[in-house]
Amino acid sequence: MTVRINKIKELPPLSSSAREVLKIVHDEDAEIGEFSQIIERDPAMLAKIIGLANSAFFGTRSVTVVRRAIIDILGLRTAKNIALGIVLGGIFNPKQCPTFDLPKYWFVSLMTATLSRDIATRLKMSSLDANDAYLSGMLNEIGLMALAYLYPVEMAEVLVDNGSSLFERENNVFGQSHYEISAGFLHEWQLPEIVTNVMLESSQNPTRECSDLCHIIHLAKSLANMIYEETAIDLSEMNLPDIISEQPHLIDLIVEEASGQVETYKEMADLLN
Repeated sequence: MTVRINKIKELPPLSSSAREVLKIVHDEDAEIGEFSQIIERDPAMLAKIIGLANSAFFGTRSVTVVRRAIIDILGLRTAKNIALGIVLGGIFNPKQCPTFDLPKYWFVSLMTATLSRDIATRLKMSSLDANDAYLSGMLNEIGLMALAYLYPVEMAEVLVDNGSSLFERENNVFGQSHYEISAGFLHEWQLPEIVTNVMLESSQNPTRECSDLCHIIHLAKSLANMIYEETAIDLSEMNLPDIISEQPHLIDLIVEEASGQVETYKEMADLLN
């Protein structure tokens, strides 16, 4: 029986600090000073960033100032990842859904974002923007987390593989996919249109007619899942989009680099739980 999607309309609006974080994550030219000020205006985010910088994972140095935490320990890119995770994790807490694997979710999201950005950068196509690729990759599966938070009982069953596709199981229960659902609230939150467009394309189970960015996001997500599960990656056996099929060596190199960062990404994913 199909569940009516009413609770999505009850999602709270993004706070001003959350909007600023989403904007600055998308801005490659953002300065540390500007980013530090955004964090300092949000006590909860400030405490989390300082706490993570002082955690055992990042070493034993003690910092109390967010600017120093970013410059000396985290680095701007990592700090952006963490801040975005804090924003999203503060809105959706899926821990009431027993089959939702939160550490895997964060690992795959972080890795998908990084792979998407690196692929878009190395393809050197004027139609692809690395920042668009990163943000689209990071947010591509946010609808799963939203549904697990809003409908934990129903999603606990949807997430169990019963031989049918996730698309089929979602449509049987919710009448639409998590991509369509997330496109709706991301649009309401005024995320860049290109992000919501990729969501809507994803809801069609990407075909050859999808945009280059959509193809890259889904390739990156497949690779991220395989890296997480330690599955051997053989690009010759994968259905690569046309823009990549002629230069698979680039993907091999990117995957090799990403595979060397697995433990770092797993630690970051654990810190975001």
